[in-house]
This record gives sequence, C-alpha cells and structure tokens, in this order.
Amino acid sequence: MLGEKSSARLYAIDADFTSVRKKATRNRFACVGLGRVSDHGKVISLFTGAGGMEIGLEKAGYRTAICVEIDADSRATLRKNREAWTLFEDGQNRLPGDIRSIKPEELLLKANLKRGEAALVTGGAPCQPFSNMGKKLGKSDPKNGDLFLEFVRIVLGTQPRGFIFENVAGIAQGRHAEIVDYMTAQFAGSGYNVAFEVLNAADYGVPQQRKRFIMLGRRDGEPAFPLPTHSASGQLGAEFAPQPELNLKEWTSVSDAFDAIPKENFSRFDCIGMRHADYMVERMARIPQGRNFKVLPMEMRPQCWQSGKHQGQDTFGRMEFHKPAPTIRTAGYNPTKGKYIHPIEHRGINTAEMAALQSFPPDWEFHTASGKPSIVSIGRQIGNAVPPNFAAALGQSIFA
Repeated sequence: MLGEKSSARLYAIDADFTSVRKKATRNRFACVGLGRVSDHGKVISLFTGAGGMEIGLEKAGYRTAICVEIDADSRATLRKNREAWTLFEDGQNRLPGDIRSIKPEELLLKANLKRGEAALVTGGAPCQPFSNMGKKLGKSDPKNGDLFLEFVRIVLGTQPRGFIFENVAGIAQGRHAEIVDYMTAQFAGSGYNVAFEVLNAADYGVPQQRKRFIMLGRRDGEPAFPLPTHSASGQLGAEFAPQPELNLKEWTSVSDAFDAIPKENFSRFDCIGMRHADYMVERMARIPQGRNFKVLPMEMRPQCWQSGKHQGQDTFGRMEFHKPAPTIRTAGYNPTKGKYIHPIEHRGINTAEMAALQSFPPDWEFHTASGKPSIVSIGRQIGNAVPPNFAAALGQSIFA
C-alpha cells in the first residue's frame, strides 16, 4: 500500500478501495460531436507538455487559464503558439513549473480564479514509471513516481467542477493498481463522482493505436466517457452497451494523416528526421509494410537482434499505409525503437509526420528554449503529448 509519508501529504479519509473501484467502473458513455461549441469554462493545466490536451479542449470549447510545465523546451512551444495561455513562471527561487513547490492558492491567484470556479483540472503525471516499455517502478520511481499525488493535491485544493487524468494503461495493471484505488478514494472522499477506463485514441479519429488510462471526476453529476466515433470495422464494439444507431467512421489511417500535412511543413525548422547510414537503408529496403527486423537475413542483423534479446513485434518495423500507426513514443523518429519506418520510403518518419499521427494541427510549431531545433526534444514533446483529437472528445463528453 502507499506509505504513510505519501498519505500524510493528502487529506486522510477512510475508504473501502474495493467498493470504490466497483462503483467507479460502472461508467457512462455519451455521443460526442464538435458542431456548435459552447464555452465550457476555464482549465487549470498540469504537466502541460507541448499542449496536446489543451489544444483539444480548446477545440471543445474550453479556455486554458494557466499551464504548469517544468520542461523549458515545452514552455517555449506553448509560449510561441499561444501567447494568451499563462505559464506558471513566478521568478521566485524555484524551478519554473515545478508542481511540487506550487500551492493551489498560488495557481488560482495567477489564473484569476476562485476556489471551485475552474471547469477542469487536467494532466497526466509522467508515465515512464508505469509504462510497460520501462522499468515499471511505479510509485517507487525516485524521480517521478509520486507525481500523481501532486495532481490529487491540486484538484482537492482548487475544487474544479471536474478533472481529467491521463496516463499509460499500465497504471491500472498489477502492482500499480493501488495507485488508481488510492486516487479514486481521495477524490470520492472530496465529493467527486469518479470513473476510469482504458481507451484507444484510434477510436476518436487519431491515426494511431494509442491505449491510455483515463480517470474522470465530476462534482455535479456522473462523468461520461465519449462513445467511439471510429472503429476498425465501422461498427461499435461488443464491449459497449447497446446504443442507438451510430454511423462510425473507419479508423483514420497513416495515409490519411500524411496526406493532410501541408507540403511547406516538410521544410519548416521543426521538421527533422534521422540520417541513416547506407547499411540501415539497405535493411529497411528489405522490410515490407507490417513486418519487422525478423524478415532480415541473419547476416544483416546486428548482434543484439541475432541473440534474440529484441523480441518485440514492432522493433525496426514498417508502418502500414492503410492502418493507424502504432503508439507514437518519444523516439518515434527512430526505426530501431519501434514500428517507425515510413510506409514506402526507406527512412524513419520525421517529426512533422509524428505530429500528424498525434493529430496536432498543422500550424502548431515545436520550439526549444535554446532556439535551436532538436530532434530529441521535439520527439519527446510530441511523443509525450495527449493527442488533441482524443482530448477534444473527452472534453465534450465529461459533462454530458
């Protein structure tokens, strides 16, 4: 269980985690649409990153009142794209955007909000401690494993009408599940109705298979998740209760996403791709769509691939044009890190293509604090983001 030190930082409540979880998983789903968009109110954004969640919520009719982000490059991106979004940079003797040092009252003051006035608090604590791709240290991670507590602290301190918490699906699995139970109990004890699900961003028009844990909370009613707008077959899955006739679109494909990129974006300063050695290009030329390094002759594989240490189905794989991409991670430009070879060209995808697969709008630019474009920084900003189209669906449904 969570240690006494962590629990003491929050309001202590007596809750039966098991009963809370059963209650929280009987969830509502609502149809979403972005026709006429009304003003849903202001958002306090935590762990803002490059602004994916906020772009989507903006599309759904919310206004971002304040952003808390510790990464200087991400703050540069936010500043360049949305001057009206206030960044928590107060000039005191602390790291800008360090959520551990920020009091709820300070956030409200800087956002010009009163307690209980914000529509939403949103955010996803860094997901690496809970990712199936990482060491899975969870709350034991010495750097970021306890940042979910900061999200809870800010929600309880600012009392928004609702909240959206996003993380990797792994946070709800195995030994990490107690974190979900703990968060649910804390919110329920403060008067929030809580629900959580693992949703696939591809079901909401994002050209990418990206499964994410979503926790919703609402003070004035039961929160609702968005019913899918897209599916692999154009039909609603059996996991959903019978619904009125829905006209679902088929999943958005890699081809759809790439075709929508303006040509001028490929010559923009923030469009960067890896430079590949000739032997890497030769390897890529041998791999058809949907396949990976395992089709290569043994003599063309590096030693680590020959030894069997790399058994993933995505490693050095080629995307398929007419399907959604795999999850776009922070090194999505590097074919050795996943299924990131361009569908027809013998190269890794570039950052413009990464952004399109995350459903960022074409005019959103990625910057760095130094002013010098960096494929590592831009890749990290894109890969860590909540896809805007996914965020828009969540924003439309939560208060339905």
